[in-house]
Amino acid sequence: MAPDDLLLRTQQVAQALGVSASTVKRWVDRGILSATRTAGKHRLIPRSEAVRLAQRLKLPLAGREVLVGTDATVVQGIDDRVRNGLTKALQAGDAPRATGLIRGVVASGLGAVALADQLISPVMERIGDGWEVGELDVFQEHQASHIVTAALTGLIDGAARRRNPQAPLAVGATPEGDYYQIALLLGELVLRELGWDVRNLSVNLPMRSLIQAVRGCRSRLVYLSVNHLVDEDRFAREYHVFGQAAASRGTAVVLGGRALGPGLRDRLGHARFGERMADLSEFARQLGPVATLAGATPS
Repeated sequence: MAPDDLLLRTQQVAQALGVSASTVKRWVDRGILSATRTAGKHRLIPRSEAVRLAQRLKLPLAGREVLVGTDATVVQGIDDRVRNGLTKALQAGDAPRATGLIRGVVASGLGAVALADQLISPVMERIGDGWEVGELDVFQEHQASHIVTAALTGLIDGAARRRNPQAPLAVGATPEGDYYQIALLLGELVLRELGWDVRNLSVNLPMRSLIQAVRGCRSRLVYLSVNHLVDEDRFAREYHVFGQAAASRGTAVVLGGRALGPGLRDRLGHARFGERMADLSEFARQLGPVATLAGATPS
């Protein structure tokens, strides 16, 4: 069983959240907290569910080991100490330490936007800069990307298991020739935290295929991570066709990434541009309601 799926007793969750056992039972009975039942009808609550509720209710998790878990590092806030710690772990290929820090940010209630904009993005920039100036070997850059990708995939898998079938749909991809996956995964994690369903079409997707995807599903949002372009002019031409297809279906589009210079942005219509995951989060909040927990109160 994955660490996220550790099953906790009602009393354990109540102590960790600082509420009564009867409150936890009531949340389970109302469907606010997912739970399984033992043969004796006792409630067992996945640790990831308790963490999710604590985040929604803004209950502090620091020091509550039963929720944070031994595989995560409690993170009170993201500062240079935390960034330096993740940088060193990634450079050394220390996957458990790096994964613990990444998971700790989410488990401590800081959220996906903070994880993306304050930790992973600046740290991966450091790793990339180190490789470009010869301070790091390319294998270190590759292993760092792999470790971060695996950690994010684990977090996304946990969020996807809590999918609301009525949630609005977002579609994400990178354009043809762009193989950078981390920004795409961060976007998915941010949107899922807001209650969206996400269809990740992965990297290196031809624009004609993205057009077909938009035509084939009722997505309210498409987010494109554009960090590398093989042919800028071709991308602009093909994006024009895509933009028309998206507009005809009322699908909003958000573009972000290093390859989107001012000149190219001026050529692209039917899009909103974002510099950070906070921009994607804000736009998604405007488009669709954030998932709520009706009747959930920390009583």
